[in-house]
Amino acid sequence: MNIKTIFIAAGFALGLASCDRLLEFEPGDVILAEDAIQSPEDLQRLLVSNYDILANLYGGRVQIVNELRGPNFGIPDNSLDFTAVYNRETTFFTGINGGIYTDFYYAIYRSNVVIDNFELVTELTENDRTRLEAEARFIRALCHWGAVKMYAKPYGYTAANDHPGVPLRTAPSQDPLPRASVGEVYTQVLLDLEYAANNLPETNGPYATKSAAQAYLAQIHFLMEDFQEAADYSASVINSGFYVLDDDLDRFETDIINPETIFGIVSQPNDFRSSWFRDNLRSDNTSNPQLAFSEDFAFFMSLSGAADGRSVWYTSGSRALINRFNEKEYFNIPLAHLTLMHLIRAESLGELNQNLNVAIQDINAIRARAYGAGNNELPEGATNDEIIEAARDEFRKETACEGFWVDQLLRRGASGEAITIRGAPWDCPGMFLQFSNSETTVQGFELNEEGGCL
Repeated sequence: MNIKTIFIAAGFALGLASCDRLLEFEPGDVILAEDAIQSPEDLQRLLVSNYDILANLYGGRVQIVNELRGPNFGIPDNSLDFTAVYNRETTFFTGINGGIYTDFYYAIYRSNVVIDNFELVTELTENDRTRLEAEARFIRALCHWGAVKMYAKPYGYTAANDHPGVPLRTAPSQDPLPRASVGEVYTQVLLDLEYAANNLPETNGPYATKSAAQAYLAQIHFLMEDFQEAADYSASVINSGFYVLDDDLDRFETDIINPETIFGIVSQPNDFRSSWFRDNLRSDNTSNPQLAFSEDFAFFMSLSGAADGRSVWYTSGSRALINRFNEKEYFNIPLAHLTLMHLIRAESLGELNQNLNVAIQDINAIRARAYGAGNNELPEGATNDEIIEAARDEFRKETACEGFWVDQLLRRGASGEAITIRGAPWDCPGMFLQFSNSETTVQGFELNEEGGCL
């Protein structure tokens, strides 16, 4: 069982720094480095608290909001914030998008504090300094990338990628900044993750590793349609030998780390890390959960029939209820996993029209688990177009509720496909979340166009 790339749950993380002066600071407070950082342990504790913010973001909030932006979820039951996202009508008063945006930048700020203050700790070894910087840059990259995907039009929307992105913060300052271009944000994200991939160890306890950075580089290059890099980084993770495809269809395990997980969140009974999934998606503890699958997604899943083991993830009816998280009070949340790497490599090789036998093996490995070995296999002579279509179908099924599918639709829309999402153009006003109210005080800050895709 591989646990080296799972970042720790809040209870353990906070326990490391309990009664420590670092935790006198709320996430958004300005940290006076000379007061807070006096030893290598202080730097490590500050970094741990930053993983905690990242866990708060990806304990379900980001995933659910991204699913609401796409076609997989139906109309929310009674949540005003969820409904605003679903209707593509967020404003700077909408609490959920403002809170996510603020947390992204809390984590970025704390990463920058770590990176900018190594000189305060004279006894820090060069190896520890390199590792700490690599971890901080890993977190900074994930947060810049998460923000630019939700609050800006996708990479490729303009030929030079000079359309507005999000503020790019690489120094521990909270001074107002304008929006950097999407191209500038992606350039910095790649620089940070490349540094992380080159300098993180292969094993690093519960924190980020070389493979985790490579897994995110694969995802980012895939969205950039740099398919060779995406295929190569995916292959590096697949061939590392650290991860294996799970025998069953449940990556959201309780008490154990799923063997596919490259990077993710450990949830414990008292930390509520997975409560966003549990409280809004589970269909066995309420007859009318906040969220359910859309008719479109239920129809898409029905095309596979009952032979597809993933068909148990939903129940058809007046609402397509979500069963994927039933009977679980808490569970671990994979963020980057081996299934994702196989499907990214398969579609990338299809796009490149090379090594198609490897792409076919990737898809059939996923299908063997869903249908049983030897069933519904992609034939050896499948064309690259057939591989791309199969990879996309499996991607949508396998990542249901994980918040990835809308990014794929936006990528394809930006590349020229006629993509519609719930009856509206993929780039219509309101598709991208409005910024936090805090940015309205920045002179000249360009807010997103609102409109609800009418």
